[in-house]
Amino acid sequence: MNHQNSLDLSAFDQWLRNLLKPELFKDYCPNGLIVESGAKVHRVVCGVSLSMELIHEAIESKADAIIVHHPHGFWNNQPKLPVGMMAKKIRSLLSEGVSLWGFHLPLDGHPEVGNNVGIARALGAEPYGSFMREGQADVGLLCRFAPSMEPKDLQQKATALFGNAGVIHALMFGPQRIETIAICSGGGASGIDEALKCGVQAYLTGEIKESHPIQAREEGFHLLACGHYATEMFGPRLLAERITQDLGIPADFVDVPNPI
Repeated sequence: MNHQNSLDLSAFDQWLRNLLKPELFKDYCPNGLIVESGAKVHRVVCGVSLSMELIHEAIESKADAIIVHHPHGFWNNQPKLPVGMMAKKIRSLLSEGVSLWGFHLPLDGHPEVGNNVGIARALGAEPYGSFMREGQADVGLLCRFAPSMEPKDLQQKATALFGNAGVIHALMFGPQRIETIAICSGGGASGIDEALKCGVQAYLTGEIKESHPIQAREEGFHLLACGHYATEMFGPRLLAERITQDLGIPADFVDVPNPI
């Protein structure tokens, strides 16, 4: 480990890009450096979503870098103009010397610090493939349980894993033993059809639509919806750990709970 106290902003940005490879993904927002403020990175805060609360937490901890999974205000369908609340956030970042990065799909599908691999590890599932191609890379993860488990055991594991939210919807219409599961955090329910074609018996995501319980019952698979925010804490937490480990720069995951 290189125990340095700081890194040039450009070098830190390049390290993030080398790790997360945003150029492989066709995404709905910019991935990488969004607000540049200051020339060095001494301390990092990682979080799920950009909010004033997260910015205040970063400033309180004297961080000069924030990395988020959801760069709210910078999505492709938003104006991105520095007015109103957006102006307030940008002023706070610039006045306090805090730079901002956002990594959306790259932080879902990453094989080491991604949301989906983090969930898989926590559930004791072994990845064997991927699905949901977005650009040149896949986002979702196909996993196997060895040994297989009963539906109630998977539901209990998921309930324990996702904190206060637990399992929001447990639609257990699949076989009595679960050997394979597809995982796609957040709003990843759009990958259900593709995952079923891959032969999985269960699907875990963050949030689902009204039609999905009907589909689970009629097609006979297990479907767990565990919260958009709750399923996307894993990547930012793993990324913070990786930054500290590889760069020797203090990095912390900051939990700003969201009930969705």
